[in-house]
Amino acid sequence: MKKFSTIVLAAAMTTTLLAGCGKSSTGNEPASTKDASSAATSATSATAAAKKPVTLKYMTWNYADATKSTDAYIKDMKDKFNITIELQNIPTDQYESAVKAKLAAKDLPDLMYVHSISKDLFMEKVQIDANQFADLSDLKSVSEYLPALIKERKDNKAGKLFYVPNSTNALGVIYNKKVFSDHGIAVPTNINEFTAAAEKLKAANIIPISGGFKDSWTTQIINFIAFGQYINAKDMSTRVKLADLSLKYADIKTDITKVLNVQLDWIDKGYFPKDFLGTDINVASAMVGTGKAAMLINGTWQYKAVQDADPKAQIGFFTLPLNAPGEKTVVPTTANEGIVVNADSKNLEAAKIAMDYYLSAENQTRVLNEKNGIPTNTKVKVDNAFSSDVNAAFAAGEVQPDFWGVAGLYKPTASTFAIDKEMQNLIAKGITIDQFIANFDKANAPK
Repeated sequence: MKKFSTIVLAAAMTTTLLAGCGKSSTGNEPASTKDASSAATSATSATAAAKKPVTLKYMTWNYADATKSTDAYIKDMKDKFNITIELQNIPTDQYESAVKAKLAAKDLPDLMYVHSISKDLFMEKVQIDANQFADLSDLKSVSEYLPALIKERKDNKAGKLFYVPNSTNALGVIYNKKVFSDHGIAVPTNINEFTAAAEKLKAANIIPISGGFKDSWTTQIINFIAFGQYINAKDMSTRVKLADLSLKYADIKTDITKVLNVQLDWIDKGYFPKDFLGTDINVASAMVGTGKAAMLINGTWQYKAVQDADPKAQIGFFTLPLNAPGEKTVVPTTANEGIVVNADSKNLEAAKIAMDYYLSAENQTRVLNEKNGIPTNTKVKVDNAFSSDVNAAFAAGEVQPDFWGVAGLYKPTASTFAIDKEMQNLIAKGITIDQFIANFDKANAPK
């Protein structure tokens, strides 16, 4: 995993930062657009147009996070290659079920966005066949990507490149700079400064942190960062042992309790909206963009939703400083998501052409500029104030290559433990921390 840290640092040094995970998407379908991106200095590597009109089906969850660039991509595929892309956007909380259903029915689309494929070939909590998706290694555009990233993604038991993540994401604090400056608050660098800032905002009747906890996945973020600070920072092998079951969560109960208590303590102190379980991520993002709340602790993919609430707002980023004074602040990161090509597609060659063009610098320039992301394509450059903040966080903090629950670590690959629902239940006081730990170990015990 040290190799993956190198990937992140290389991206931070050679480009600017961070991309959308699509967590806040809705079921809206794409509209046609005339806003084609300017941009590309390199010609697309996909040069062969389809010989006859071809229609490809593409399923994703993140259309709302990349509307303009997706519409432009679909238009280009039609104009340049005579390929029509039929897009189906599935709400995030329904995506896993949709993928499972299509796999079972052998009705996968030609192109499909995935959160990750593990080394053991698990995807969306389902075991996949090594021949289910095409190997993309021979696509010309792949040569534009960070070599270490490509090597990492091919490190699976099939030895195939099933997808190429186009950006790196980090967990931390997205904040309204004007709210901070209006109240004389500097960016905190340790836990004492952070809680002092939250108390100052609360005393001024400003909501310190907008949670979005109506969406269960958002209840994980603070816990993920805390895991990185209090467990991974001490021993990165812990996450491997939890996955291979040589270590149980009960064995690290003291540390896990400290991790889970961070968010619970802040709830008790009133740092979140009173109706923290009734506010979804879209509302929580808008609260920070409009200055009704000061901070949103989430992934950098959520920046666009915050900024869109007020395009004139100054929105920044800093790492969540759970560290004691003098200690390094951790920066959990990941580069896992990407598009796979169905190897059983009736139009496999056309699907590869579509994939090659999607990955090209020409297309990725507009994708990453819309998302303000950190490109993994070495020919793509993005430059803005938010990205500069994230680069600064990378330079100052301890960059970690993943976070709790991803990359086939922290729990067995085939685990069915619904960590997001259990964490939501925890803040709703439906279970205790002891029960959470016991449930985690019980669900993951060898059958």
